[in-house]
Amino acid sequence: MPEGVRLLYNGGVEKARRKIPRNVLVVAFVALASGFGQDMITPVLPGFLALIGVSHAGIGLIDGLLQGMTSLFRFISGFLSDRFHERKRFIFLGYALSALARPLLALSNGFLAIATLRSIDGAGKGMKDAPRDALVADSSRREIHGRAFGFQRLVDTAGSVFGPLLAGALLIWLGASLVTYRLIFTLAVIPGAVALLLIWFGIREKARPRSTLQTAKAKLPIVFWIFTLGTGIAMMSKINDSLFLLRAADAGIPQVWIPILFGGFTLLYALLSYPLGILSDRIGKLPLIAAGWLVLALVEFSFSYYPSLPVTLGLFALFGLFYALTEGSGRAFIADLVDAESRGRAYAIFHTLVGLSVIFGGYVLGHLWDTFSPELAFRIAAAGSLFGFVVLSLSHSFSRRKVSRGFADEP
Repeated sequence: MPEGVRLLYNGGVEKARRKIPRNVLVVAFVALASGFGQDMITPVLPGFLALIGVSHAGIGLIDGLLQGMTSLFRFISGFLSDRFHERKRFIFLGYALSALARPLLALSNGFLAIATLRSIDGAGKGMKDAPRDALVADSSRREIHGRAFGFQRLVDTAGSVFGPLLAGALLIWLGASLVTYRLIFTLAVIPGAVALLLIWFGIREKARPRSTLQTAKAKLPIVFWIFTLGTGIAMMSKINDSLFLLRAADAGIPQVWIPILFGGFTLLYALLSYPLGILSDRIGKLPLIAAGWLVLALVEFSFSYYPSLPVTLGLFALFGLFYALTEGSGRAFIADLVDAESRGRAYAIFHTLVGLSVIFGGYVLGHLWDTFSPELAFRIAAAGSLFGFVVLSLSHSFSRRKVSRGFADEP
């Protein structure tokens, strides 16, 4: 083959190998639609709860319940999607539960009703998360896992930008009243319906044989457990998003502008996810993940003081950088480590442990805020994030040896 033709052919093959697969594209835009509805609600819910008299500990508990149900159903659906190879069915069911629960917040009046609906939303989120991550990994080659997950996070997070912007515009236009909050909750029905249509008509899942009992009991690599336990311990002390937003209000940001702030740091998260995903394929996932926890430690420690408005805006930008460094890279790292037959189980275990840690952190740190001070809560959170940085940094050299041997099957 002539040299020029060979180079052209190799270039075309390389481009095709790095193309974002169809299922990843569909999943990304499903997540965009659902994320739009979810994050219309997330930044305004703390203000709504405060308006009806829920304490900081109660807000943390509601957030923790959502995360807890998410963890439980991630565990269940991850194992079952491996067993039956029915990723699409679990993804659809999960998004359907969330699409039902979110608009019903408009009819709620107290802690119990809201906690129940957020728990149902969490169950839906958990039902689809592990199978969705496994589908992304199954649909892409190992050398582009970071790119695929980075792209998915980029498009997914775009919904988390537009949703808060719409919610913020409604609050500014109509005022931060119960009527406005309920209108925002009601509008969440539209993106939820769009997500379900995309799943039903867009995802194409290859038929694969059901897993054998031996496959179901296959051991996960030790580096997976190190990464999962290290992340879980660090998450026990991570300040959740709701408490971050309340701290921003303490810094002098008007309540009607809180969704705009949420959308701003989420926009940065979205814009950085794809290039950082590509970078993670080149230099490794753990260095970026460890750097993210160091960034979060700085943000949490800085919020233990009373930062000025410009400093607060800068800290929220760094908060977005934390998510961009850790979210997509963490999912891609697991995809690199675990073979295709065990990915649902691996994501189930990882997300479950992390979610249970978030429940603990959400309630305890909220309780520390109410009982002692926000300064103490944020300093404890910073110490936990610094621990996460140390553990992930120390495990980097060990993980490189393990990943280089290859754990993942090629799709």
